[in-house]
Amino acid sequence: MPLTRVPATPTQVVYEEPSEIQISSIGVKSKVVEVGWKTFQQGSQFISEWETADYAVGHHKFSALLGMEGNMVMSGHNNIKGSVFRDLADIPLGAEIIVSTENHKFYYRVEDKFIVKEAGATEAERQKNAEWIAPTTDTRLTLVSCWPVWTNTHRVIIIAKPMLAPTPAAQ
Repeated sequence: MPLTRVPATPTQVVYEEPSEIQISSIGVKSKVVEVGWKTFQQGSQFISEWETADYAVGHHKFSALLGMEGNMVMSGHNNIKGSVFRDLADIPLGAEIIVSTENHKFYYRVEDKFIVKEAGATEAERQKNAEWIAPTTDTRLTLVSCWPVWTNTHRVIIIAKPMLAPTPAAQ
């Protein structure tokens, strides 16, 4: 299939909320909804925690939009409420991810994946882990879910970068 780079001319600039994600290598085709966070008190500390969408993939509010430079962050459950990211840890390096709006498709290629400790992690470890969902100066898609499927002791983090898109004739 011939590939071409999607033009980045001012008339092509699109900053849109994602509405669907497809990862054929692990059988994911899901709607995408915006998610925020909740804050609660634990002892004398206030803790913020990202919400996770039920039966959908959640796009983290205030992370990059499609067509925008920065870190577009999405998360999903692995073992409850739809389990949209059940097999996220199995995604192969180089796999294609398609994130769509009603009118546009954006193509990403998986470049890296990590599994990081969550349960029992020190505060310093948790802060270091949180850097994966922080804003970036490059353009990337970061996917996050709990791991392994029978518990939630770790997080799987997938980093994908924009790639060449199939030409319209090849689609």
